[in-house]
Amino acid sequence: MTDMRTTPLAVLGIAALALTLAACSADATASGGASAAPSAAWPSEITLALIPNEQVNDLVTSAEPLTDYLSEQLGVTVKGVVTKDYQAAVEAVCSGQAQIAIADAGSLAAAQDECGAYPVLQDVRNGASSYASEFFTSVDNAGKYCTDTPVKATYAASGAEYLYCNGVADGATNTGVGPVALDALKKITPGTKVAFGNTTSPAGYQLPVLDLEAAGVKVDDLTQVPVTGNDNLIMAVYNGDAEVGFAYWDARSAIDATEVPDLGDKVVVFGLSEMYPNGGVVLGADLPADLRGKITDLMAGYGKVDPETLKNIFSQTGWVPADADQIDLARKVTARFAGK
Repeated sequence: MTDMRTTPLAVLGIAALALTLAACSADATASGGASAAPSAAWPSEITLALIPNEQVNDLVTSAEPLTDYLSEQLGVTVKGVVTKDYQAAVEAVCSGQAQIAIADAGSLAAAQDECGAYPVLQDVRNGASSYASEFFTSVDNAGKYCTDTPVKATYAASGAEYLYCNGVADGATNTGVGPVALDALKKITPGTKVAFGNTTSPAGYQLPVLDLEAAGVKVDDLTQVPVTGNDNLIMAVYNGDAEVGFAYWDARSAIDATEVPDLGDKVVVFGLSEMYPNGGVVLGADLPADLRGKITDLMAGYGKVDPETLKNIFSQTGWVPADADQIDLARKVTARFAGK
């Protein structure tokens, strides 16, 4: 395995390279807030590693409200850089080229294992810091996978109504909390066309494979339909290219209802996997403990300071303390699929 303490940071795009933000005054701000008095042991500059975001062209600039806020409150210049991918973010933290990284749960665990970094926060999306993989089929195949009649329930994040069965949701509640109806996977017979996401996708591949194996279903006996993107996984079942598919709960909301107006009547979710942790924030082991604590507190409270930046840039509402058990689940899932 590569020694992440010595591996250099992956080459960064020129447009995303190291945008240094001016350190703000340590005096009280006009709003009455005051920045921290930096300890002599604190570095004069901190780098925050960000992962490319297909929704945002210039992520470093777009994240300036966060880095500016941290700079002001810490009395330390915080700059943002965009790394090539999650692995590069881990390498950056473990080599000391970045002290903070916002990454997926597997990367949080990897940084902790490789160099003693600290997973401190997890993202909150739709009111939760974890999510399930949903198992879905077409309404034409509901009789095979559902033990009851599919019912409509509202997906609160979008207000849309979708079909569910096997107790996944009802007219009053739709939490997306799994596991639910794992036994339904036993009904997937050899040769069935099944849409899987990329092998690195927890919801689209890894969690379903673990649950299929636990149910005694041999993945190699299935006709695998490889698909990129959760919306395309849904559409593979909608279009009849696959009988069953897997995606995050509830990926149907990623599809424009004006383009597929009958989606809520044609695709049925019949089960949910166990919960998988959202990504979050990891801090380098080289940061002083008091500075780690301050950064953690500031980022945990940032959802109340600037909810728009979190929503528009990171598609979340806040950060909560990292759950060690959930991070360990990500570690185990990553280990199971290493090299896939």
